[in-house]
Amino acid sequence: MVLAGVVRGPTGEPVPLARVLIAGGPVPVPDIAALTDAEGRFALSLPAAGAYQLECVADDFAPLSTTVEVGEGAVAQVELRLTPDRSAP
Repeated sequence: MVLAGVVRGPTGEPVPLARVLIAGGPVPVPDIAALTDAEGRFALSLPAAGAYQLECVADDFAPLSTTVEVGEGAVAQVELRLTPDRSAP
């Protein structure tokens, strides 16, 4: 199974070099993470179907956490929208 997607900023622009990681899943998972490319795209290989807790961090943006459901034998698609980090000076 594959979880593929794109990370975008608040106005829809791609966010390169964002770190996307699996924080939890239906089975114990090793450290699974990816950096987005210049177009904000990423892909993660997953060991089993089910619900995965996905986290995304990028410079100048607030961290994002969401749950994504991945079906058996499927390629799940997700779009993550980051917001500006209001705590930055």
